[in-house]
Amino acid sequence: MSDTTEYKQNAESAEADGGANHDYSEQYLELQREPILYEWQIDHQQYRVWLAIAVVGGGLWAISLGFLIFGNDHIDRQLSLFFFVLGVLAALQGRYLFASNQLYHYRMTAKGIYYTQQDKIPEVAYTIARGIGGLLILGSIIAVGLVGPLALAGAGAGAFLAFKITNMKPEIKYLGAFYTAEGTLKSYRKDNAFIIESSPFKLINHIAINCNDGDFDNIYKIARQFTPNHNEREVFTYREFRG
Repeated sequence: MSDTTEYKQNAESAEADGGANHDYSEQYLELQREPILYEWQIDHQQYRVWLAIAVVGGGLWAISLGFLIFGNDHIDRQLSLFFFVLGVLAALQGRYLFASNQLYHYRMTAKGIYYTQQDKIPEVAYTIARGIGGLLILGSIIAVGLVGPLALAGAGAGAFLAFKITNMKPEIKYLGAFYTAEGTLKSYRKDNAFIIESSPFKLINHIAINCNDGDFDNIYKIARQFTPNHNEREVFTYREFRG
């Protein structure tokens, strides 16, 4: 049995046992057979995550405020409370399910770098979220029935969120990229990160590397040993780094 076949069978077994979505790339499977020169793990927060979550919850809170200000009966106050709670749940679930911290485990070899990436979400959070998702679907239907078309915007958003939550599973990605003869090393020291990409550009040879505090220079130096013909470019904004 070949190593690649064995790894694929292990991946299928892990998915069946753990209930997670496993995504193995060919680069990962091939680089996994190489001796490891350096490895590290990092808990990385996504860029401007709280701003995005504020936008998600803000729309539902605006609807809640509208019912509170312009409503004049008991049902309006109940709907105001409903959309306020829905906004809180949407913000929390968006933060910890859709924009959670990313756990990376990198391994550097003489031929390239391979790593795993997964959301930092315990399984119990998925179980709770699926239960809340079912309640949100029911609440959204009730809100439309009581108010009519005026509640469709918020209730539709809640229902969409709920359907996504009820089908969520943890996902683990197994990715990798080979060093190439020429390319670019783009560094963003503010975030302790750098990108290795090939020239001409190919997505399979593009990899973003996140480092822990104080470990950037050491990791960058090792990567530089295997990319001597790559151009170095330091950027100072996140937009330039990801652009």
